[in-house]
Amino acid sequence: MILSTVQRRGAWLLYYIFLAALLAANSFGYLDPDFGWHLKVGETIARERSVPSEQLYMWSLGEAHWVDHEWLSNLITYGLWSLGGYVAVSVFFILLPLISLALINRYVFNNYLHKTREQVAFACFGTAALFACLPHFGVRMQEFSFLFFSILLIIIDQYRRTLNLKNIYWLIPLLFVWACTHGSFLIGVATVLGWIFYELLFKRRETNKFIFLIGALAIAATLATPYGLKLYSFLSDYGTNRYYLSHIEEWRSPYSHSIRYDQIIYTLISFTLMLGAWLFSKQRWPLWQFLILMALLAAATRSVRHFPLLAVGTLLFALPNPLSNLLNKTLPYSKMLNNLLIVCLFLASLGLVAQSKFTKNPFQSYCQNFPCGAVQFLRDKAEYSSLKLFNDYGWGGYLIAARPEQKVFIDGRLPQYPFAGHTMLEEYSEFFKIGNSEKKLDEYGIELIMFKSKEKPFEPDWIERFVLGKEYKTRFNPLIEFLKNSQRWKVIYSDETATLYARVN
Repeated sequence: MILSTVQRRGAWLLYYIFLAALLAANSFGYLDPDFGWHLKVGETIARERSVPSEQLYMWSLGEAHWVDHEWLSNLITYGLWSLGGYVAVSVFFILLPLISLALINRYVFNNYLHKTREQVAFACFGTAALFACLPHFGVRMQEFSFLFFSILLIIIDQYRRTLNLKNIYWLIPLLFVWACTHGSFLIGVATVLGWIFYELLFKRRETNKFIFLIGALAIAATLATPYGLKLYSFLSDYGTNRYYLSHIEEWRSPYSHSIRYDQIIYTLISFTLMLGAWLFSKQRWPLWQFLILMALLAAATRSVRHFPLLAVGTLLFALPNPLSNLLNKTLPYSKMLNNLLIVCLFLASLGLVAQSKFTKNPFQSYCQNFPCGAVQFLRDKAEYSSLKLFNDYGWGGYLIAARPEQKVFIDGRLPQYPFAGHTMLEEYSEFFKIGNSEKKLDEYGIELIMFKSKEKPFEPDWIERFVLGKEYKTRFNPLIEFLKNSQRWKVIYSDETATLYARVN
């Protein structure tokens, strides 16, 4: 039965409403630990009308040189906050992945999947990819990389299909804006470089000299940011020291605790379909697509933070051909199935909206995870305002916005900053080595400590326990144990979330 245009458009409209509701429930479900410093830095940029060159929020680093590789993202965030508060900020960051998926769908449907049943199946994979990406979405600057990487791969693939040079001119403004919004533009630069060398080595065309020129101009555009070469030198610390990969949760492998089953399963299914289509349909697979997918797989296997980019690659390169072959003569799409899909999407959207915890004040709505009570206590006790504070790493960004008058020891901006012969994050870790806490506290003259009241234990699931042999472990914190048993420190405030310790004179 042939569906009318209204029926098809109605189903797709509800599909995107469902995705928006899913993203909204996720966005309002938690507060990104770095949101506070993003907001504060954006405010500083708007007030001073210049990008920051010195860090102003960590007393431990003084006025050390700093490059804000997300300066435009921070400025946009503050501008939205000024106009409509946290709701406006959240709506914007809901739209970023939504627009990304819409662009991917439009490109794939126009060029690869033309039948409704193929498009619906592809939309199911897009939804699965979005579910697996949710921990990386919300009010988070890396959503820009999801959008820009989608556009980058579409531009390159469109050129591969049409050999129209006009398409790749867009690489120049794309890489420039990307370099102003997020440090992941380096992945975009690497992708463009890899593509240029691929074209020069494997595709001997007359247009190669223009590709080389445009690619070079696009990469050169990243040097036109306010920081120029300093942007590259600052980000190079992430490549020379890999300590953060094993000590910051979102940078760890998907196979470390806790295992990201959704990402692993999505990746396995996508690559199985791709390899199956290549082996059994004997269809020639574009080498460029295969190479970029292997590079993305290696990056996502190393760190879950790169999974959203792998999701983009699989949606654009790994899935269209297999789905077209598999669904060519199967799974008919009827009017009844379309109506059922509409009902399911409508009910699912209502359910997601109903369970969403919308808030206008993020700094008071997530107190189960952040030290709201401790911050209020410090506001009421002026005698503690001038003390040197040592804080939990995950609370640094929150404290920068919630209590800007008191600088922190560390926050999420500069874990890789060279410090004390290694990195700032490694120096922070020194405080938690057995027998080291007292020495480090004295070394820095720390007088006030704000830390979690309870350490969350690692609880392996049944696969981790019985298959991988991981055990239930209560996290041991040598610093907190020292403070509890020391006569030189006392508790001045404590609640379910945070405890404040002050040095006894």
